[in-house]
Amino acid sequence: MSEINGVIFNFAFGLALGLPLGLAAYKLKYLDAKAAALSIMFSGLYFMGGIGLYLASLTFFFSSSLITKLGYANKRQKDAAEREGGRSSSQVIGAGLVAALFTALHGLFIDYRQKLLPTALAVLAASNADTWAAELGAIYPGRPRLITRPWVKVEPGTSGGITPLGTMGSILGAAIIGVVALLESNLGLLNINHACVPLIIALGWLGEVLDSVVGATLQRKYYCPRCKTLTDKTTHSCGEKTLPAGGFSFITNEVTNLIATGLVGLLGFLILC
Repeated sequence: MSEINGVIFNFAFGLALGLPLGLAAYKLKYLDAKAAALSIMFSGLYFMGGIGLYLASLTFFFSSSLITKLGYANKRQKDAAEREGGRSSSQVIGAGLVAALFTALHGLFIDYRQKLLPTALAVLAASNADTWAAELGAIYPGRPRLITRPWVKVEPGTSGGITPLGTMGSILGAAIIGVVALLESNLGLLNINHACVPLIIALGWLGEVLDSVVGATLQRKYYCPRCKTLTDKTTHSCGEKTLPAGGFSFITNEVTNLIATGLVGLLGFLILC
């Protein structure tokens, strides 16, 4: 019972910590109003896993928010920037729900904590890798190439499109979570086998690859007949109405994120320490 009480306390404490953070994120236009409210709930779920996982989740939130602002004017010119009002609630769900659930499970299921801890970190690494890949890839001077058909060029910001800079970003994004986990372990904030850290980083990077593959094959694509290019948008930046060019309408970018992070979570639970 004391363990359950501790988890409930952690959830409530996480909500309290999330309130000023959510308000700050809204004020700074990292999140819109609904997304900020949802982030407070996620803050409670993240803290259910303890201070170590909570700090790792904050690393994901702050590093991904800051990288979004990098070269924003350039991204906006390419029509590849986040909304000026900040990320939406659906984007927060796509990027953070699976990580929040695994973190909460780590707090609830004592007997599985040794497996759930590195798994939650791997999912966080995948989410961070995805954001870093997208944001750095958006400032790449050339056009992305579809990961499944590298001879096909797509518009910046198109799901499934990859660039050398975006690939470097995915590795950096995953590595940041791995390094934070290692530092926290040395400080006694996380009880994790150091041998797991390279696997966490590798799974984080793999999550971004899976995200790109799902985005390229299952997510709805459109074709601009005027510019002869693929895009995710129903109206191209040139103003031309685009035509459907494959994929499923219900597979949005957020669903793609959930599929990729869910697969990382499943794989992580099966193979991690």
